[in-house]
Amino acid sequence: MKHITFKLSLVTLFVILTIFSIDFLNNQFSYSNGEYDNGDYDIEETIEKSGDAGTVFAADKQMINRDWIEKGVEGQLDHIEFQLGTAKETILASRGDAIDTGFYEGGEFFRYDDATFFINPETDRLVAIALSTEAYELDAAKLKEVFGNPDVSERNEMEGLWMYEYYLDKYSLMFEAEEEDGRILFAWLRERL
Repeated sequence: MKHITFKLSLVTLFVILTIFSIDFLNNQFSYSNGEYDNGDYDIEETIEKSGDAGTVFAADKQMINRDWIEKGVEGQLDHIEFQLGTAKETILASRGDAIDTGFYEGGEFFRYDDATFFINPETDRLVAIALSTEAYELDAAKLKEVFGNPDVSERNEMEGLWMYEYYLDKYSLMFEAEEEDGRILFAWLRERL
């Protein structure tokens, strides 16, 4: 009887492990464009397959596309829920405690996992949003494919970074890289001065 119970326990354990393994593998692989894909995107290959030169997919499946311009004109950056001009209290009530806070160029900042918010101390309103774009594996050539030529492309001596800036009416969409034509490190949406 002990052997039967032991064998049933082993069979049950095997079935449970099989179920978890299948579920894990289903999460690792997806089916798209008629092919199985493990989620690792080659940016050029993805653009070629989709036939959409206006979209650049990143390794984490987020994308840089023309929506950034359309949202930017409205004062919103990518997936961030707040528009420029949002009250500081609204952000803090919604987001809670920031990972880091401090002052930058005369304004207060609140850094969270996905974004950093910059507040004008005189108005207590959001004046800039910054995102890390390192996961996007984006460079100047890919930026230009999606957005066209920037309004400004120059070295920001104060920050020691190369910047590409696109004017969006009263806002500016800016990307920063360590060097000209280098990998894009940060994206900013800010009020134009």
